[in-house]
Amino acid sequence: MSGSRTVELHRRWAYILSAVLALTTACTPRSESRQVADRFVELYYARMSVAEAVKLCAGSARAKLEGELRAIQGVPPDAPSGEPRVTISLTASDTPSATQATYSYRITPHTSDVGKVVAVLTLTNEGGHWLVTSFDESEGPPTS
Repeated sequence: MSGSRTVELHRRWAYILSAVLALTTACTPRSESRQVADRFVELYYARMSVAEAVKLCAGSARAKLEGELRAIQGVPPDAPSGEPRVTISLTASDTPSATQATYSYRITPHTSDVGKVVAVLTLTNEGGHWLVTSFDESEGPPTS
């Protein structure tokens, strides 16, 4: 087999393997608790929508976000500059029980003046609905 044909064959297999892995990942259902955790992280860290994120909370997490909403009440928003760019990755999770789950995320902002954040969320199944009941954050130093 010629060198260029071998390279083309390798490319095709790599493409097929990538497609199969993506399809397998996309078809693997996430647990309800994970879906709520992912949604919370998206709203709170990527979209900076505290008012929407609080709807997914109870307990100390809800109290924390309601405090943030009170603190910013009446403060005019900054001029729209688009959503901040962040990369969010799940770094750890437990095997959820019927009533509790914990997920850890790394949030990496694409700006030099803000450091990475590690957020650990605890979710509780309350009346058939998963809610974020606590979350702890630790920040790393800015990248600049």
